[in-house]
Amino acid sequence: MRKLPLLAAMAALSLAGWGQNILTLEVENERVTASDLARVIPPWGQVPAATEVLCSPLPGWSRDLGRAELERLAWRNGLVDPGGEGQPERLRIRRRQRPLERQEAEAAMAVSVARRYRLPPEDVAVELLQYAAPMVPTGALEFGALGALPHPSQATPLPLTWRTREKRSGTVWLRARLQVRGTMAVAARALEAQSLLAEGDIVFEEGIFPFPPDRWGLAPADVAGKRLSRPVAAREKISRSLLVSFPAIERGALVQLRLSSGAIQLQAPGRAEQAGSIGERLPFRNLETGRRVFARLLDPQRAEVVEDLLVRAPNSRERGRP
Repeated sequence: MRKLPLLAAMAALSLAGWGQNILTLEVENERVTASDLARVIPPWGQVPAATEVLCSPLPGWSRDLGRAELERLAWRNGLVDPGGEGQPERLRIRRRQRPLERQEAEAAMAVSVARRYRLPPEDVAVELLQYAAPMVPTGALEFGALGALPHPSQATPLPLTWRTREKRSGTVWLRARLQVRGTMAVAARALEAQSLLAEGDIVFEEGIFPFPPDRWGLAPADVAGKRLSRPVAAREKISRSLLVSFPAIERGALVQLRLSSGAIQLQAPGRAEQAGSIGERLPFRNLETGRRVFARLLDPQRAEVVEDLLVRAPNSRERGRP
C-alpha cells in the first residue's frame, strides 16, 4: 500500500512532461559547442561558433537540460537575452550514432589480428556470421585488439573495441570465423629429435595457420641451423616451439667479419664475445681496429656486420672499417 503514493507521484511527473516544448539536438563530438546549440536555439548564434559549452553524453545516451539550466549556460557564455519564445522548456542532447557496416567491421577485425601478431592484413580473412550491424559513434574511430582467438574452423563471438578521438571507447561482440594464411614449415620426411635440420628436411608450403598464428609462420632463415626438440613425422607441420637453437660458436671463437655498404665491401678478423647460433645477432671485437660491433652469424666461420648496431669502442679511431 505504501507504494501507491510513490507511483502516483511518478505518474504525475511523467504527465507533466506532456505538452512541453522539448527539442532534440544530435551532436557528433565530445563537446557541445555554441554552433551546435544555434541549430535549435537561434540566439546562440551570437556566441562564437567554436565556444565549448558543455560535455556531450556518452555515445548512445542522452542528456536533458531544463529551461533554467539553459539560461545559466547562456548567461555564462555572454548571451545577453537568452529568454524569449525561442528558448525551449527542455533540450534533449543525444550523441549521434551510425550502424557499423559489415565491410568496415571485417576490415577492422582483420587489421586488429594483423597488428597483434605482426602479420600483413591481407593474410587475415574474416567472415562475420548472423551479422546485425551494431551502433557506433559517428566520426573517425580506432579499433582495438581482440581477445583469445578460436580454432580457424570455429565460429565464436569475438570482442571488437572502438575508440573515439576523445578516447571514449566501447565494445561490440561479433560472431566471426577467422583464418590466417601464410608460409609454414612441413617435415619432408620423418625426423629424429635433436637432429640438425639440413636442406631437404623441410619444405615450405602456403596454408591456413592453426592459432595462435605467430607460432607457425616460418621462413627458411628461421629454421637454418636449428634442431628439433622431439621426433617429427613426415608431413607434420613444425611450429616455432619445436625448433631448438644450439651454439654454432662459443665465446672467443674467431670469425671473418664482413661489412657491405653499396659498392664497398670490407672484411676483418673478429672474436666472438658470447656464444650464439646461426642467424643471431652477436657482439664481436674487430681484431684490427678494436671496435665492438654487432654482426649476424652466417655460419661458424663468417658473420655479417649490422650497420645500425655498430658500437664504437672508446679507443677506436678508425671509421672506415667494421
